[in-house]
Amino acid sequence: MKLNHLITLTPNKECEPVTTGFQHLDHLIGGLRTGQICTVAARPGMGKTAFAVSLLRNIGVVQKVPTAYLSLDLTELEIVRRLKASITGRLESVPKPSAEMMDVMNMIGFHYRDIDQAAIQSIKEAPVWIEDDLEADIDEIVRRMGQLRQENQVRLVIIDSISLLMLGRNPIEQTQVIKKLYETAGRLEQAVILTSPENSSQEVSEGCKCPRLSDLCNWEQIGSFSSVVMFVYRPEYYYFEIFEDDCDSYDFELSENGITHLYRICDTFEDGTTAIEMADIMVEKNDYGDIGFVRMHFENHVSFREISYEDMKKPHLL
Repeated sequence: MKLNHLITLTPNKECEPVTTGFQHLDHLIGGLRTGQICTVAARPGMGKTAFAVSLLRNIGVVQKVPTAYLSLDLTELEIVRRLKASITGRLESVPKPSAEMMDVMNMIGFHYRDIDQAAIQSIKEAPVWIEDDLEADIDEIVRRMGQLRQENQVRLVIIDSISLLMLGRNPIEQTQVIKKLYETAGRLEQAVILTSPENSSQEVSEGCKCPRLSDLCNWEQIGSFSSVVMFVYRPEYYYFEIFEDDCDSYDFELSENGITHLYRICDTFEDGTTAIEMADIMVEKNDYGDIGFVRMHFENHVSFREISYEDMKKPHLL
């Protein structure tokens, strides 16, 4: 086919990248491309499912892009609960403001009930499909991806978590699983997001706990078929021991063999900025651009929100 003929072809909007709804992340990775796999990895408790649900909120609920969430771990009810929390910024278990504060908020027309009802209504109206009845069977997942594409024009599929598809399989079989997902994404012109755990090597290391590409579980299988690999990293998840000359303030203490140890939560990033309810989305592999990280607000540890940078137009590049 001649080049000038290719140039005159009408662009297919279905093949355009799906934007994540996070401006600085989209600037870094160029959105989620159809036919490609993006892997989101993190250690337990970092918030990878919360981040995946935040993407579901941005893409499926806000942008109205047909999106499927295939959960191999949590129930449909739990995903809906987390999606609602991602919209409102709080889980139902998070305490509401005091009676006095509620009176002030009511005076200015701020009603929790209205927010909750609006969130539920937006979920009902969104082109979002949540599946939790799937076994860890790659053939069944591929079949559902095709069905969702044919019947509902689903453009994005989130699979949480790929590790459950890897259990009990040898490396060759694991490669076949990822390859089948990759081929299916290309055939159906869908973007695919996988969530994956990290290995524990950084947990026992000294110093910075920032994840690296080699920390991705099943790296050789998953990494080779992923065009983008990103990690969720929260310094406040960690703590460090302090000593007598620096014990004016501490967060908690533990006793071992009759000796009391004082600990402080790691509440700042390396640049000195606060790390409380903050997270770095660290892009460690990007076939379409630079690697780097985007700092986000992890509101109440349930919802990822973009930070409004006053004098920064681009994400941090490494």
